[in-house]
Amino acid sequence: MRLLSILARVGLVFLGAVIISAVSADVIWEDSSDEVLTTSDLASALFGDWALPLMALGFLMAMAMVGAAYLVRDERLINLEWELNGGEKQ
Repeated sequence: MRLLSILARVGLVFLGAVIISAVSADVIWEDSSDEVLTTSDLASALFGDWALPLMALGFLMAMAMVGAAYLVRDERLINLEWELNGGEKQ
C-alpha cells in the first residue's frame, strides 16, 4: 500500500512536469490567431466537441458528492433514536 502511495505521488509530479513543459513551450505561443472567439463558439465547443468528457466529469463529481454525504452521515444509536422519535423520550 505504501508503494502504491509513493507511485501515485511520483506519477502526479511527473504529470505536473509534463503539463508545465507543454504549456510553457514556445511553439504553442508563437503564432497568434487573428480569429476572434465568441461565447457562441465556446458553447459550441463545450456542448459539441467536449460533451462526453463533461458528462463523465459530472458523473464523477456526482459520485463524489454521494460518497461524501454517505461518509458524513452519523449512525450512532442515540442519533438514530433522535431521528425516529423527534427528540422525545419514551
